[in-house]
Amino acid sequence: MHALTPSNGPVLDVARTMSDDLDGVAHKLTETIHAHITELQDDLLVPTHESCRSNLGMIMTMLGDGTRPSLATPPPEALAYAKEYVRRGLGFEALQRAYRTGQATLSRMWLQELQARTDDAHELADTFGFFNDWLFTWVEALENGLTEYYMVERERQLRGISAIRVEQVRTILDGAVIDLRGASARLRYELDRTHVAYVVWANEGTLDAPNGNILFGAMERAATDVAELLGASDHIAVPLGGYLACWAGMRRSPAADFPGRLPLVNKHAVYVALGQPGDGVDGFKRSHEEAVLARRVHRLRGERARTSCVRFSDIALEAMLTESREEARPLSLIHI
Repeated sequence: MHALTPSNGPVLDVARTMSDDLDGVAHKLTETIHAHITELQDDLLVPTHESCRSNLGMIMTMLGDGTRPSLATPPPEALAYAKEYVRRGLGFEALQRAYRTGQATLSRMWLQELQARTDDAHELADTFGFFNDWLFTWVEALENGLTEYYMVERERQLRGISAIRVEQVRTILDGAVIDLRGASARLRYELDRTHVAYVVWANEGTLDAPNGNILFGAMERAATDVAELLGASDHIAVPLGGYLACWAGMRRSPAADFPGRLPLVNKHAVYVALGQPGDGVDGFKRSHEEAVLARRVHRLRGERARTSCVRFSDIALEAMLTESREEARPLSLIHI
């Protein structure tokens, strides 16, 4: 491992040369990053260039000042670039690849500059080894700061999307008139098709700490599993009260025997109740109401409910009788 302090002139010489052409060096890094990472669109070229230029400026300044690379923190432009990845739904792995691509490209450019300055193989190896060690440590330090920032921004975005989805779902279930295209965009789920609604819940424990994340994760996995078993093109799951309200979307109604393919063995104390297929917004709402009724019957059965999956089509009569009994009870006896 080479000492992480510049001990020879070529290092500072190259740093000064590149400092005089930060835009040019940043342009080269930007081109290479976009050529290697196909997920990046052309409209991200300017943010990539700004982030590269800012990072390069920090590298050259720290090298010139003899600052330890482990002290590197992301500059504002690098944070803005990470936030743009979050906004576009690009994973942190793509951001890591962008930095690794930039690191490799800068190393090659640095080697070329060093080769133009010395014919001494030992000096070249020593100087280039120092820079590679220094740059690796710098990228590692910067990545630590970017990881935390990215995760915070992603969590904030997901909470925002979830809140929008919950509000839109409640609006539909309340029977309000909606703009079909706008509502689909807010839900990120197309409404003008066939839906099978289902609710997922857990009887053991609550969604509060300390086991809330574990239960919620199991419920989300169950929601995904059901959508796949139904052959849905996609699905949506939003938290409503103590359960996940889910819809599986498809272009045509599932086969008549579709419930038979669903799991009946309970796992992780997670349960599923399904409504019948329905079309459009009305079907979205009606199928959910059926799923909620099926869940109510399952919960009222208590110990008799030995399966993890209940379907409205199987207990429709019992569900309607249960609903009638609830409506007939005196208000003082109904626990909300």
